Amino acid sequence: MKPEPVSSSSSSSSSRNSCSCSGSRLLVVLVVVVVVVVVVVVVVVVVVVVMVVVVVVVVVVVVVVVVVVVVVVVVLVGIIVVIVVAVVITTAVVA
Repeated sequence: MKPEPVSSSSSSSSSRNSCSCSGSRLLVVLVVVVVVVVVVVVVVVVVVVVMVVVVVVVVVVVVVVVVVVVVVVVVLVGIIVVIVVAVVITTAVVA
């Protein structure tokens, strides 16, 4: 009769160990899944922020280029108008 309780207690002890072991494995898997999800979310957020920054920089560069082109065109048109007016005045005075 004594071996039976010992074997049953050892089997219950081993089942407790396997249960706690599977519980700790489940906890490890859960922690790994949470860490992977957090890393993926952080990477996605960083990629989105970088894309937004790149788009903003491109828009700013395009606006600056357009403003510079407009200023250059206005200055050139102004110079041409001044030259034409000077030629017309000079021609009128000489004539």
